[in-house]
Amino acid sequence: MAGSSVTNRMHNRINILEMRDPDTRDIFYCAFVDNHFVGSYTSKLVESAIDSRNKPKIGLDHSFIEAEKLVSGKGLVRVFINYARLPQFLNIYLGTGNEYIDMFSNSMDFAGLYFNTDHKRMEVKGYTLRKDTADPYIMALLNSGKHRMKAHEILSGRTALYTNIGFSNPVTFVKELENALAVHDPQWCESYRSSRKKIESLFDISLEENFLSWMSGEFAITQSEPGLLGHDPELILAIGAKSIKDARKNMEFIEKKIRRRTPLRIKTVDYKGFEINYVEMKGFFRLFFGGLFDKFEKPYYTYVDDYVVFSNKASSLLSFIEDYDQKKLLKDNPGFKNAFSYLNSSSTVFLYTDVHKFYYQLKPMMNAVTWGEIQSDKEIVYSFPYWTMQITGDGQSASLQCVMDYKPYQPEEAAVAVVVDDEADEVMNEDAETEKEQMSELQRFYVEKFEGNVLREFYPEGALKSEAEVKEGKRHGRYREYYENGKLKLRGKYGNNIPKGTWKYYTEEGEFERKEKY
Repeated sequence: MAGSSVTNRMHNRINILEMRDPDTRDIFYCAFVDNHFVGSYTSKLVESAIDSRNKPKIGLDHSFIEAEKLVSGKGLVRVFINYARLPQFLNIYLGTGNEYIDMFSNSMDFAGLYFNTDHKRMEVKGYTLRKDTADPYIMALLNSGKHRMKAHEILSGRTALYTNIGFSNPVTFVKELENALAVHDPQWCESYRSSRKKIESLFDISLEENFLSWMSGEFAITQSEPGLLGHDPELILAIGAKSIKDARKNMEFIEKKIRRRTPLRIKTVDYKGFEINYVEMKGFFRLFFGGLFDKFEKPYYTYVDDYVVFSNKASSLLSFIEDYDQKKLLKDNPGFKNAFSYLNSSSTVFLYTDVHKFYYQLKPMMNAVTWGEIQSDKEIVYSFPYWTMQITGDGQSASLQCVMDYKPYQPEEAAVAVVVDDEADEVMNEDAETEKEQMSELQRFYVEKFEGNVLREFYPEGALKSEAEVKEGKRHGRYREYYENGKLKLRGKYGNNIPKGTWKYYTEEGEFERKEKY
């Protein structure tokens, strides 16, 4: 605060120092309240702290007292979270509400955390206490134990965000959920039972025997960088199976029942030995797991090792299979291996973030001001490349551990030209050609099986760039190209990958510009 101008004023017999930054004109307010130092850039917060010293609220709260006991004397710094105020606080940065934040706010009382740090990482540990009126899903999760995590052994190395939810037994979880619903909201419980009975009656199945019984209790959800076929982040859900043979048998049984009851045509295709299926499972996931798996209501899925792997897009599932086949896996990522080594192998909730991969996926989650601040602080954010958090439920409370690796960010330098001999150059060309063939094989399969023989390309921001009819892996038929604003740029036809006939070109405003004949 060097160079700041300092003024004093009294509030309720306590002196408040006001330090004004000469460059930004921001004012930092601080005061000594009894044996505490209180500081904030918001004057009302300091005044409230002064006013409440003789009539404390949080300090007399039973849950706060319990949280304070659990972390007393631990760590370099201690932090307490009042979940009741969490949505209001986060809305400042997100600009909108979030149902999961609201759910935790309504379910938890206080969290007590303590910090430790060294030159390689920052570590946060602590405990969070549950309300007696917690959301039924939160209550069931905390009462259902934990599960060993193994999904990273099959997940893609492109993973930016990885969430692993585990409990000892899915059937036990559902029973805990039903008990919690009956206490929390009898009307909601009745609606749940009615929905379950309706699904079972419609398709003539038992959700417990045919859907829950084969699940081991591990649920892995990932959001990855775009793969070879897409331009958007990719979502994957991997559900661990006690026996993949039993899982396949029951999924085939469900498919058969759905096929009988609906006009839906269920696709099954094979890619590199992996059977890719499509089926509408509307209501299945939401019934047991709330809105967490809403994006997987109409999934494509396959079987990989001991997991049934779902995705909301065929392109995402194909890219996942390609990474698995090429052994480009999360478990081999040095950052993940290091972060995972700090924590227990079993948990209730596990969260891992590769900041460099997830950075640009943050933009839609933030308001414009917050995103602008994150961009200006990019080097600081990038200096904490891996964030890992683990929560283990224990009925009334949950233990929490968070680790942030630290490595000062150094922007990549421009590539330096390297002279290679003819033989090495030939090998490099062969490698490049092989990679090109692999990509075209995957792309051709996708276009033929899932896109009706129409190849689409997109701009980095997501707008359609071109679409071409294809035949036997080559452009053959109608071709259209578009400007980023959506206006038609040109149209023509291909014949066996060669332009044919009359091609028409248009300006960015949509006006006809010229035509060419081939």
